Amino acid sequence: MRRIKTPQSQGRDYKKMLKDYFGKFLYGLDVTQDGGQVHVQIVYLDFKHIETVRRELAQMMPEVVFTKLKRDYTTAAETWVLGQMLSVDFRNPPVIYVQQGDTLVKTTLTDISHAELNQLELEDGDIDYTNDYSITLCCNEERLRNNAWE
Repeated sequence: MRRIKTPQSQGRDYKKMLKDYFGKFLYGLDVTQDGGQVHVQIVYLDFKHIETVRRELAQMMPEVVFTKLKRDYTTAAETWVLGQMLSVDFRNPPVIYVQQGDTLVKTTLTDISHAELNQLELEDGDIDYTNDYSITLCCNEERLRNNAWE
C-alpha cells in the first residue's frame, strides 16, 4: 500500500481566486472544508474547455478537491454556435437527423431554420442585423438583378 499525501490548504481565499479566474462566466460556486480538505463545486458558462479549466485549476490549487466542475452555455452561445455551423459552408452544410414519428429523416440546420422562418410573420426589429452585412449588400441595381437569379 502506498500513501499519497495531499498538500493542505494554506489559508488561501479560494472563493476570491475562483471568482477572479472565471470572472463573469462563473455561474455556481460552493467552497467547503471537510477534515482539513477543501472541496469545491463549480458551474461556469461560455468559458474555456473543461479540460483546460481542470488543468489550470489543478496548477493553481493542487490541494483542492473539485467535486463538481460543470461547463454550461448561455442561449447567446448556443445561438452563436448554430450561426457558425450555418455559415461554415452554406452549399455543403452539416447533415443532421431529426425524428419524425418512428423515422429518422436527414436534414440540415438551414432546412430547419427555413421551415421555422416560413411560419413566422417577421417585423422590422425582430432580427438583429448588427453583424450581418448581407442585408445591406442589395443597394445597387446590378446586385439586385444578380440576387434575383441566384
